[in-house]
Amino acid sequence: MPRNVLITCAPPNPNGDLHLGHLSGPFMGADVLRRYLGARGVPVSYVAYTDDHSCYVPRRGAELGWDARTTAFRYTGRIEQTLALAGMLPDTYEHPHREPLHDELVREHFLRLWDNGVIREQELPTPYCPDCDRFVYEAYIRGRCRFCSAPSDGTYCEECGYPQEPGGVVDAHCVTCGTTPETRTANRLVVPLEPFAERLAALCADNPWRQRVIDFCTEMAAHGLPVVPISREHDYGISVPLDGWEGHILDTWFCGIFGYMAATAAHDKALGRPDAWRRTWQDPETELVNFIGFDCSFSHAVLWPALLLGLGDYITPKYVISNEFYTLEGDKFSTSRGHAIWGSDFLREAPSDAVRLHLCLTSPERGKTDFRMADFDRTVNTLLVGRLEDWAASVVELLAKEHGGVVPETDQDHWPAAVRDLAERLPADLERHLEPGSFSLQGAAAGLAEAVELASGALRRFQEAPATDRPDPAAVAAAHAELLAVVAAVASPLMPVWSRHAWRQLGLADGFDGVGWPARGRRLVPGGQRTGQEYRRLFQTR
Repeated sequence: MPRNVLITCAPPNPNGDLHLGHLSGPFMGADVLRRYLGARGVPVSYVAYTDDHSCYVPRRGAELGWDARTTAFRYTGRIEQTLALAGMLPDTYEHPHREPLHDELVREHFLRLWDNGVIREQELPTPYCPDCDRFVYEAYIRGRCRFCSAPSDGTYCEECGYPQEPGGVVDAHCVTCGTTPETRTANRLVVPLEPFAERLAALCADNPWRQRVIDFCTEMAAHGLPVVPISREHDYGISVPLDGWEGHILDTWFCGIFGYMAATAAHDKALGRPDAWRRTWQDPETELVNFIGFDCSFSHAVLWPALLLGLGDYITPKYVISNEFYTLEGDKFSTSRGHAIWGSDFLREAPSDAVRLHLCLTSPERGKTDFRMADFDRTVNTLLVGRLEDWAASVVELLAKEHGGVVPETDQDHWPAAVRDLAERLPADLERHLEPGSFSLQGAAAGLAEAVELASGALRRFQEAPATDRPDPAAVAAAHAELLAVVAAVASPLMPVWSRHAWRQLGLADGFDGVGWPARGRRLVPGGQRTGQEYRRLFQTR
């Protein structure tokens, strides 16, 4: 097991609430991994922040009649509330506008990179809107990707992940006024990536990143790594800390890696160890795990590792775990068209564990997947209510009615072989899907669903069998009590609320952080353990 794991999640723009498409990817994955490693006793921290300085914030604010800081404040609060409802809130969720250290660390590391010669000045062709009388970047320019022709804003293509600057998008128009921009020359700060090509290739080859990210990096290297603009003329963002660059701000795609550092620092400060974050980020034993949407591949797998290499004394990502798009009823989630299911609304109607499990079952980890309400209803009514809760309630009822609510003292050799074997192998089966190098929400959820179906079927066959053909009832009760405890334990990263509830019904203690992972060869529910008298259901049919 690694000595220390640091998990991050790609920062959202605080220009709207989170919908189920957002929750299905990095947020879900980061939280599940954090809970799994914590249950295994691995020192782990999960930190994240909101991209308060993003240019999408003032654009959204202008649409609503709010100033940018008000927009960031209000939507960051909604995002944080949605994550709390989903049980996905990081250990620390940093707000740059209220944490001065965020901007300080960006400027500190910018100056170090400047002194190291990693950042340079360069005249670049830049889109300029004559009607708005300003340069237009990222959120303010729209066109087609010059690599794959998909619709794209001015920085990164959501479809292929390639950067659009400095070449620019095709058939561009200004988002504010609709005018076709002209090209003017602007003096900008840039990071040439070609000097890092060999080290980035080695980093990609040596670490178990998700395959599409590796393919993306390999393909980009074959075409030659670009010069990346990291500054722009604008009045909203972190100002360039150099004389003569007044009116220029640093691109948040440059600043992002230092946002992770600021979030780590905020977390350590809250724990009373304000200087520990530097040791974490400079300790080669720390395993850095980045959860991202594929469209963030360039920043997390190319640009930010290059910046870390340019600093010279920081760790680089061990794992980059990406996901693809999650669609809604066959079509892309769209705020503008009202085609979305907002997390804060949905999670007030549906149990968080039901939402979490369904998002895991349908996770878009290697290709686009789809949320359909009929499928979600099936997950709730068939898997959670019809199998998991019916089986759990039957186990608790069997113990209460036949054995006075006490787990019988029986020899495990007398347990039904199928139940005993399932309890023994299930932790290892799910570990294969929850370790960061082979991480798969789909695999873990499918393994859990299969185990529940097997357990439910085994108990049902026992109950339906003639009394003369049944195995020892005490052995069956003890075996299913143990299996229920194991299922609850391995389900805890995916369904933490139900897992804690199931353990309490079995009379087992659980700590503040949830249910621990089963240790090999150790029985979870000893004979003589007193259990609950009635299983209270947590999932409701729609």
